Amino acid sequence: MLTALAILFVVVLLGSIAYGFSIVVRRPPTSAELNTERCTLCRRRFDKARLIEREAGDTRVFYFCNECITRLASDAEALRAANEISS
Repeated sequence: MLTALAILFVVVLLGSIAYGFSIVVRRPPTSAELNTERCTLCRRRFDKARLIEREAGDTRVFYFCNECITRLASDAEALRAANEISS
């Protein structure tokens, strides 16, 4: 009898832990999380006001931070200079 009660207690305890975890996982996003987005290239999270937004097609939206844009511009300039030298 005591073993059955112990097993029942463990099952109830594990069920309570699983239920609590599911509540934590399903919580609604905070207002700070709603106003942030990840940069498409570096994947760091920024406030949406600090990101450049570009749409590709009907549904795909890309977000870029200033650092990634600067790096892309310098890479494009280096490539352009290398192409001018080789031609």
